[in-house]
Amino acid sequence: MPRKGIRAVRGRLLFGLISLTLLAMAIIDVAALFVVDLYALNRVERTLTEVQRSLPIIGNRPINVEGVTLEQQLPEGFFASVVTEDRRVLTTAKANLLSGETITAPQIPDPLPAGWADRPVTVSSSDTQFRVQTFDLGTNAAINLPGTSVPVRFRYVIVGGSLGPGEDAVHQLLVFELIATGAAVVAVTVFGIHVLNRSLREQRNMETRLLEFLAAASHELRSPLTTIRGWAELQRVSGEPELAEKALSRIEKEATRMNSLVDQLLELSRLDLNRKFAREPVDIRRIAAELVADTSALMPDREITLDAPAETIIQGDETLLRHVLGNLMSNALRHTPDGTPITVSVHGNRLSVADKGPGMAPETAARVFERFYRAESRSGGSGLGLAIARGIVQAHGGDISVTTKLGEGSTFTVELPTVSSSSGK
Repeated sequence: MPRKGIRAVRGRLLFGLISLTLLAMAIIDVAALFVVDLYALNRVERTLTEVQRSLPIIGNRPINVEGVTLEQQLPEGFFASVVTEDRRVLTTAKANLLSGETITAPQIPDPLPAGWADRPVTVSSSDTQFRVQTFDLGTNAAINLPGTSVPVRFRYVIVGGSLGPGEDAVHQLLVFELIATGAAVVAVTVFGIHVLNRSLREQRNMETRLLEFLAAASHELRSPLTTIRGWAELQRVSGEPELAEKALSRIEKEATRMNSLVDQLLELSRLDLNRKFAREPVDIRRIAAELVADTSALMPDREITLDAPAETIIQGDETLLRHVLGNLMSNALRHTPDGTPITVSVHGNRLSVADKGPGMAPETAARVFERFYRAESRSGGSGLGLAIARGIVQAHGGDISVTTKLGEGSTFTVELPTVSSSSGK
């Protein structure tokens, strides 16, 4: 994908991520503000009823008790208005704060209209908003007014509580939410850029590997196809019967090679797609012993030694694990001179194939597990065997490595997770 296209995709993804974050934060913020505001409103309304019930104004008991004024009996930010039976405002207690400041109470209608604030209502003053409710106390309520010696009867009390504290809490919450939203957007932006860049980088690397894989596979398949075509054309043009047998033999050999290459490519594709494989107990020592015996029977001139003192059981696919060991042994046989000793070892979770051959240069050893890599000194094969072996081992949760030195041989080591191990007899 062109760089401009990649930047456009990254910009759209980042814009979408930020938009979703803002939408989610906005929903959360609105919900939180609504809940806090509703809680503050309900708290004031509950306090209205509590104030009305706490005032000593029923029966012959006046509101002003033992020198405690009406204002002093009210909670912070609340006021009370006393209304006579004919709906005239008799007196209004001021709303005070703990700091000593006075909040301006809202204007109460005088005379009081019938049914005014029978249920809680919100009214405004020059300072703030109040939640107000009118309570009917009956005909026996009385209050001591300043300058009078006889309690004055009244019937209604209007209690109001300031919504200012709740509004302050909402404002503080709003500021906090704005800061939190900004921080979340910055964090999401930074995180999103990091993740998107990494994902796009991985995507580009994957595309590069795929193109390299296709190029190498095409090159490898072109060689046997060219050979097959060449021999077929030669036989057709020459018309010589004596060439037929040789041509058919070469065509069969190249077709077999191409079939093997296709099988290896399919095996690699299955490993790349993380296809599931069998998970059952497998005895690695038994596999090693069988392969050593089979190879020794086919190549009696080779000295192949088995060093496997203990049974080693792992959970895996026996066919794939047999392929790994077989590939390592074939690799040792192919790249060492005749008569070179080979040792196959199984110790605990470690399986190794060691030879006393010519070894490899460090730059060759560093790339020996790459797909289609074939060093000039290690001709033959498709360059896929060790790559497939590494894929199988990694799919089993293990690791494969090589230690080598020119003139001293090479050792390929596979480490697999062990289920159990027991001493051999």
